Amino acid sequence: MFDIYKEMWKRRKMIHSLSLQEMKREYAGTLLGFVWGLVNPLMRIAVFWFVFSIGARAGGPVNGAPYFAWLAIGMVAWFLLNDGFRLTQKSFRSKRSIIKNTPFPIAILPAVQILYSYYIHLILLAVIFIGMAFTLQTVSIYNLQLLYYDFAALMLLLGIGSVTAPLVAVSKDFGRFLDTILVFLFWMTPIFWSADGLGILEKVIKLNPFHYIVQGYRDSFFYGVGFWDQPVYTLYFWVLVLAFFLLGNYLHKRMKPIFLDTL
Repeated sequence: MFDIYKEMWKRRKMIHSLSLQEMKREYAGTLLGFVWGLVNPLMRIAVFWFVFSIGARAGGPVNGAPYFAWLAIGMVAWFLLNDGFRLTQKSFRSKRSIIKNTPFPIAILPAVQILYSYYIHLILLAVIFIGMAFTLQTVSIYNLQLLYYDFAALMLLLGIGSVTAPLVAVSKDFGRFLDTILVFLFWMTPIFWSADGLGILEKVIKLNPFHYIVQGYRDSFFYGVGFWDQPVYTLYFWVLVLAFFLLGNYLHKRMKPIFLDTL
């Protein structure tokens, strides 16, 4: 039932090595190396803070949390989701030269891209965490929940990647459609604004699994809310992840001959 995930676990050392090679390839020839992985997201956080807090004058505290800190934590979670979503869906198509010319275990490619995204994410998270620990004194036992929400994000991305990678390998149009969906998710996930108090719309927004991760990050930093305090929402999230896993495994096995020929 979970053949491709068993393959990933069996080759976990290869996945780790390939993800590190991906990092080296990405920043090869640059003077600052992986530091560029910090510059871009930090600049984006600063720009969005300026636009929404200074320009739009909508930067008041959110349930007691300073807007800049609240925004930064949400953006850090989003960068992981965004990069993982974007890279995994193209993991087969972007590596077609390897797939066509070598006997390569292609099932592991989504996991390689996710782990690569996660390593970059850890560096950014460490910088933000240390900055807030000194400026806001937000360190608490609930910060340990970040390990849980990171694991949840990785499992979600692995499920989504397993579903989308075969489809994008077969159709470039589907890849463009997913890029559009990602833009939609960016603005509809409460990163710049809070979904609290929106009534029925709040329940609709929470159907987006990305919201579970972003809000979980904020709960861990600012609000002292455990994932066990919302059992129904947590159960919904993991049922959805399981559904992605099952569908991804099915699509991979059924579509592998097709996308191998297409690539």
